[in-house]
Amino acid sequence: MGATSIAAVLFQVQQIDLELERLIAEQQSVAQSLQGNAQLQQQRADYKAAQQQLQNGLQAQKEAEWTLEDLSRRLNVQEQRLYSGAVHNPKELQAAQQEIQRLREQRTRQEDKTLEIMEEAEALQEMVRHKTGALARAEEAWSKESAALAIRRDQLAEHKPELESKRAQLTASIDAEVMRRYLAMRRSKQGRAVSKVEQNSCQWCRVILTPSELQRVRVSMELQTCTNCGRILYYDR
Repeated sequence: MGATSIAAVLFQVQQIDLELERLIAEQQSVAQSLQGNAQLQQQRADYKAAQQQLQNGLQAQKEAEWTLEDLSRRLNVQEQRLYSGAVHNPKELQAAQQEIQRLREQRTRQEDKTLEIMEEAEALQEMVRHKTGALARAEEAWSKESAALAIRRDQLAEHKPELESKRAQLTASIDAEVMRRYLAMRRSKQGRAVSKVEQNSCQWCRVILTPSELQRVRVSMELQTCTNCGRILYYDR
């Protein structure tokens, strides 16, 4: 096999190697994405926290209502005792009146507090409703996204052996020493060991070849490299 043919095969191998690298990178990206959606996980955590806040708020509302009911009951007992005429002693009468006044003030404060807690609970309920809808939409979107990712994962897994098989067929015709040289150059030259000659210049570095350099690339029995970037030159006849 002549140098021109070897360069042509190496160029094809390089194209496959570059495609395999892209494929593997995409496989890793897809696998990572399938592990979970960070934004969705945050929404789930926010929803759970909102539910807990709502439960706490509703419990606080119940306790406030119970306290208000207890104050109303105690006030009612004192008022009935006072207005029933059961209290005759002036000191006891004054004490009962003071207790009624104290309970009324407590009930007023508790009514205000209960109303405030109820408003907070309503706000929490609205927040949970909003987060419930947002989470449902996010879950649906993730379901579609993960299904698409799974399809893409399977496509990539199916395509990879095809590329590897094609690469193996091509490299079987290349001398082992040439392949070692090619691989070493790929490692040192950003994955591009072979550069195509287009419009009489190296496609990679754009340096124009002299007529004699161009002639050697076309007919030489040895692989030719760019005098500027050092890559193997491939001339497509």
